[in-house]
Amino acid sequence: MKKSLERRILIFSFLALTLTLAVNTGFNVESFRRSYRDGILQRAQTLSAGLKSQAEAVLRLGLPLDEISGLAERCQEVVGNDPEIAYCLVEDKSGRLLYHNTPAYPDTARLHFVGNLAPDITILDSDDMGRLYDYSAPLFDFDDRLVGRVRIGMQDAVLQELVNDHLKSSVLILCVAFVVIFSLVVLFSRYDLVLPIRRLCMMAGELASGRFDAKVPNLRTKELALLGNTLNDMARSLRERDEQLRHNYQELEQANLELQSSYENLENISSELGRSREMYRQLLDEASDAILVNDENDKLILANKAAERFFGMPKARIEGNNYFSFLEQVKCRDVERQFEAYQSVTPQHSSETEIRFWREADKKGLLGLATTSAIVGRDGKQLVQIVVRDVTREEEVRQGLERTASEMERLNQMKNSFLGLASHELKTPLTIIMGYVELLLSERETPLDDDSLTLVRHIARASDRLSEIVRDMVDVSLLDGRTVELVSREVDVNTLIQRAVDRTEAAFRERQQTLELNLGKDMPLVNCDVERMVQAICNILGNAVKFTPDKKKISVNTKFVLRPRRPDKFSNNGFGGSCAIINNQVPYVEISITDSGIGIAESEQEAIFDKFHEVGELEGHSSGKVAFKSRGAGLGLSIVKGIVDLHGGAVWVESKGHDPVKCPGSTFFILLPTVEIDI
Repeated sequence: MKKSLERRILIFSFLALTLTLAVNTGFNVESFRRSYRDGILQRAQTLSAGLKSQAEAVLRLGLPLDEISGLAERCQEVVGNDPEIAYCLVEDKSGRLLYHNTPAYPDTARLHFVGNLAPDITILDSDDMGRLYDYSAPLFDFDDRLVGRVRIGMQDAVLQELVNDHLKSSVLILCVAFVVIFSLVVLFSRYDLVLPIRRLCMMAGELASGRFDAKVPNLRTKELALLGNTLNDMARSLRERDEQLRHNYQELEQANLELQSSYENLENISSELGRSREMYRQLLDEASDAILVNDENDKLILANKAAERFFGMPKARIEGNNYFSFLEQVKCRDVERQFEAYQSVTPQHSSETEIRFWREADKKGLLGLATTSAIVGRDGKQLVQIVVRDVTREEEVRQGLERTASEMERLNQMKNSFLGLASHELKTPLTIIMGYVELLLSERETPLDDDSLTLVRHIARASDRLSEIVRDMVDVSLLDGRTVELVSREVDVNTLIQRAVDRTEAAFRERQQTLELNLGKDMPLVNCDVERMVQAICNILGNAVKFTPDKKKISVNTKFVLRPRRPDKFSNNGFGGSCAIINNQVPYVEISITDSGIGIAESEQEAIFDKFHEVGELEGHSSGKVAFKSRGAGLGLSIVKGIVDLHGGAVWVESKGHDPVKCPGSTFFILLPTVEIDI
C-alpha cells in the first residue's frame, strides 16, 4: 500500500531531526569534554610551573631536593584550592616519592601506563583512582641536572561527571526543540502542502470529468499558486478547445459538403487544364522571342516557332540535339563563352550573353541577346530556358550612333578650328578698317561733312563691336586649347573689382542703373592674372547690365569663406561632377554679383557657360551693346568659366527662374583660392 505524502513528509522529518539532533548532541558533548579537560590540564600546567619555579630556586642554592621544606604544604595547598585536581606530588629522578598532598595520591606500584596525550601529559590507569591524566614537570639543580619531577594529576571520573551533567541539560533542551520543530513541520506539511494539493487534485478531477468552469482557490505558496494558475489556464484552454471542436465539427460538415461540390468541379478543371496546356503551347509558339528549353542533360526538348524563324532551322532539326552541338551547327562565334555562362546558371542566378551566328537560310549574320535561367520542376529535375531576343537591328542602330558621335566630335573639332581660323582671318582686315576709320575721324585735313561723319562713326562703333567679338573668339580658342599664358601675381580681390567697375562705369550711366559695392575688409590676397580676371568680372557685370531693366540695382560683394573642398573639385573630379569633400576647411575668396534682372531658368543655369549659348528666344533680344536684353555672340560666360578654371576656382549662377515681368534676378559666384592654400 502506498504511503500518503503527509506521512512520508512526517517520517522523513522525524528521521532527519532525530539524526541531526543526535549528531549535534554527540559533537557538542565531545567538544565540551575536550574543552573542559584541556582547561583543567592548562591549570595543572600553570600550578606545576609555579611549584617548579619555587623548588628550582632552592635547588640552585645547593640544597638537595629531599631537604627542601614546605613542598608538602605547597602540594596540599594546590589540591585544596582546586577540587578538580586529584593529587600533587614531588618525586626524585628515580621515581621515589618525596612530597605529596594528603590523604589521596596514586600508588605507583598499582599504576598502568595507557598512553601519552602530549609529551608532558601521560594517561594512566589506577586500581584505586581509575583513569588519570598526569602532568609532569622536570626539576633541575644549579648544574642543570635532572633531580626530580613535579606531578599533578586529575581523575577522568570528575571530568565524566561534568560531561554527564552537560549531556542531560543538552538532551533536555534538544528534546524541547525537537518537539517544537516537528510540530511546525506537521502544521506546515498539513496546511501548506497536503491540503492545497488535495484541492488541486479535486480541481483536476473536475477537469477530467468535463467541468471546465472549475476554479482553483487562492493558495499561499508561490509554486502551488503557479500550479493553480496553470490549471486555470488549462481549464480555459480546454474550454476554448471544446468550443473550437464544436465549431470545427460544424465547419467539417460544411467542408464535406463543399468537398462534394469541389469533386464535381474537378472534372471541369481537368478539362480546363488540358485547354490551358494547349493555350500555353500556342502562346509559346506565338512569342516574339526565340525560346529554347534544355533538360538536365543539356538536350533541347522544346523550341518555339520564333526559334525556327530566328535560327532558320525547322523545329525537328532543333529538338533532340545537344545545345552546344546546335550552337556549332548555326556557326556560333563564341561557343566556349556560351558554355561558361550556361554553367554559371542556377535557380537563383540567371545570365545574359550575346549570341552571334550565321543564318544559312538568307546568308546573314545575326546577333541575339540570350537570357538563360534555370527552372526546377516538381519532380526535382532542373530545366534550363534560353530566351533569345533578336537585337541585330539594335546593334546596327548602336553602331550608327557611334559613327554619328564620332562625326559630331569631328565637327566639333572643325568648329574649334574654324573659330581660330575665322578670328585670325577677320583680325587683319578689321585692324585695317579700324585704322582708316581713325584716320578719317582724326587726321584728315579737310573735315567731313556731318552726314559723312555720322556714317564714319557708325562704322567705328560697328568695328569696335566686331573687334570685341573677334577678341572673344580668339580667347575661346586659346582657352579650349589651354594655350593661354597667365601672368600671375598676388593681388587684393577688391582691386580687381574696382578695375572692372571702372571699365563698365559708362554702361551703368547709360542704363541709369545703381551699382552697390559691399567689399570685405582685410581680404586675403589671391594669385591671378590681373587682366584676365578683370576681363572675367567685366563680362559678368556686362551681362548684369544687359539683362537688368533701367534704373534697377546691381550689387557686388566680396568675402572670405571656408569650404570643405579643394579647388580641383570644380574640374568635375568627383563622382558625377560632385564635390570631393575633405576633412579640412580650405580658405577662399568669394565674389558674388547680384542683379535684379529677368533671371535664368533652372534648366539653363548650367548651359549658359557653354559656347554660343544665349538665354531665351532669339527674337526676344536686341542688337545693342548694352541695351536691355541685347544679344551677343554667346562667348562671354564661356570665357569667364575658362579663366576661372585656369586659376583653380569655380563659377556658378543661382536664380529663382526666368521671368521678364517679375524680374527675380540672378547671382553669379566666383570662388578663388587664396595664396595661403597649397593648390
